[in-house]
Amino acid sequence: MSSRQLVKPAPVHSRILVPQLYHRQPVISRLVSRYGLTVNIKAASLVSGTEGEGWFDLDLLGKPQQVTNGLSYLQGLGVNVVQVAIANHIQLHQTPYPFLNPSDEHRPVEFSQWQEKFPQQISQEETKRLRLQLCILKNYYEKPIISQLVSRYKLTVNIISAKLQPNQRNDGWFELDLWGKTKQLYSSLTYLEKLGLPIWLN
Repeated sequence: MSSRQLVKPAPVHSRILVPQLYHRQPVISRLVSRYGLTVNIKAASLVSGTEGEGWFDLDLLGKPQQVTNGLSYLQGLGVNVVQVAIANHIQLHQTPYPFLNPSDEHRPVEFSQWQEKFPQQISQEETKRLRLQLCILKNYYEKPIISQLVSRYKLTVNIISAKLQPNQRNDGWFELDLWGKTKQLYSSLTYLEKLGLPIWLN
């Protein structure tokens, strides 16, 4: 490797506890849009409508100042940053947490089906909200999918509920509010469909 080549920074691991006050705020989305971080959610538990804290295990990738600014932002909100560690250097202590079971009440929407429903779900106003449930297949745990929705498609993403186990043995899921222009929302759903991830439109 040439001495001029830049060494890719290692991701910073962090576990955050999100108080109920911020359950409906796009906290993680802002780490991407405001601070330029790539955020991969490695594990999560967030129950919509409860008064308890939700938690996320995050990999934060960016320049040191971006990571510092992002963590400072979280602490300024009162989000408890429990653990911070550099990947491959410190082994994080994993605490077992109960997880919700995803609802089997509705089948995932196939691409052709949501394509037909899309105009009904989203008006042609400049900015609109779309709520969906996204299944994260275990093969995609290492991919920053939600981060991509923010950085690539310029959406604001609010995580309403989440269940993502750290052991990667089972599929996980997120209930999301997506905010953006109609074209951005359409493109993001096309991206998720190409990945083969099941989607439920609420």
